[in-house]
Amino acid sequence: MASFAHTAHPSRHYPAARAHVAAPGFQHVLFDLLVGVATLVSNSVRDTYRGWAAARRQAAQDRMFWELAMTDHRVMAELNAIQDYAQARG
Repeated sequence: MASFAHTAHPSRHYPAARAHVAAPGFQHVLFDLLVGVATLVSNSVRDTYRGWAAARRQAAQDRMFWELAMTDHRVMAELNAIQDYAQARG
């Protein structure tokens, strides 16, 4: 009796079987890639926010110092002396 079923060969094609085996690993790599991108973006946002917050704090301190200099002639004299020194140095 002749046999038409070749049991030595799998019923699935080789590329499809490989893709099925590789899919979980690929998903892991893709997840790691997305986590890396998200980390870079969050670090960038965090650094930008910290720079913005520091500049805002510095501007507030400068405003308070300037208000003090406008009311106290000794502080204004110090600022003028610092400015003259900076201009003399070039």
